[in-house]
Amino acid sequence: MNVKNFLIGLFLFVCSLLVVGLLFEGYVRVTQTDGTSFDIEMWRYAKDMKQVSDIPGMGHEHVPGRSGTYMGVPVTINSHGWRDKEYSLEKPEGVTRIMMLGDSVTFGWGAPPEGITSHILEDLLNHQPDGRTYEVLNTGIGNSNTAMQTAYFLHSGYRFNPDLVILNYFINDAEPTPVRKENLLIEHFYSAVFFAGRWDILMRTFLGKSDWSRYYHDLYNANQPGWQATQEAISQLSAFCHKNKIPLLVVHYPELHQLSPYPFHEESQLVAKVVESQAIPFLDLLPAVIHEEPRTLWVTPTDAHPNGKAGALFAQQIFQELQKSFPQFF
Repeated sequence: MNVKNFLIGLFLFVCSLLVVGLLFEGYVRVTQTDGTSFDIEMWRYAKDMKQVSDIPGMGHEHVPGRSGTYMGVPVTINSHGWRDKEYSLEKPEGVTRIMMLGDSVTFGWGAPPEGITSHILEDLLNHQPDGRTYEVLNTGIGNSNTAMQTAYFLHSGYRFNPDLVILNYFINDAEPTPVRKENLLIEHFYSAVFFAGRWDILMRTFLGKSDWSRYYHDLYNANQPGWQATQEAISQLSAFCHKNKIPLLVVHYPELHQLSPYPFHEESQLVAKVVESQAIPFLDLLPAVIHEEPRTLWVTPTDAHPNGKAGALFAQQIFQELQKSFPQFF
């Protein structure tokens, strides 16, 4: 084979790869953009709605004022970077203000606004016979952890002068703070995101990578930097709230794939031990849903983020805990 024929063959091979790649990209865009593909929708949300934060330790934040549709539901970010209505920095007179910190569970991933726990809780609080007025500020950000949420509150959140802070905790909040990695394919191609998700499934199923339950268990090994950072963040948040006389409640949300028997009792107890060592009230929401069929609580058949039904059950349990532990406000 001479050089000319080799170059022609190479050119045709590269062109074939490009055609196949473009066809695959088209296939993914047609079949995986109906709002139910977790990998695609979470990627779109991160790409459209997030930016690197200037706040030390926060990692990423929402872009204020952005809006879009993800998992088939509308998402609007207010001027403060929250998925919530607008709130003034100054607390209105006569209002009891609650600030929720958390991740995608708090954010309400996949749930419409009326199905988000914070919104349901605010509605419950504002329909009591005594006529008091309450605000529940939802600062949740997808793919954030406790250390990032604490960094935000200590830098900016406290300026809203909340009467009470609720740290919403989910089992993956012990993950290390994510670091943005530049990847041209992942940045621009749906097919690359689709392939990466399927590759991860293949790795977990056949190639020895930890499955989801083992992954969660391993996060809580004593030497894991993410778990160590989580404990330090809870300590920092507790110290700040105690110093400034801001009541703090930690609310633990269950992982909804399996509820009975629940596979993460040990991890829940580790979190509770850390929280209670700081003299902070701890609420475990597992009892609110333990008798439910797990899939009836999911936003889609393949995404176990809590839907409106779960949000209502969680909000009712939090409402009761607030009345019991903080009677001065409720």
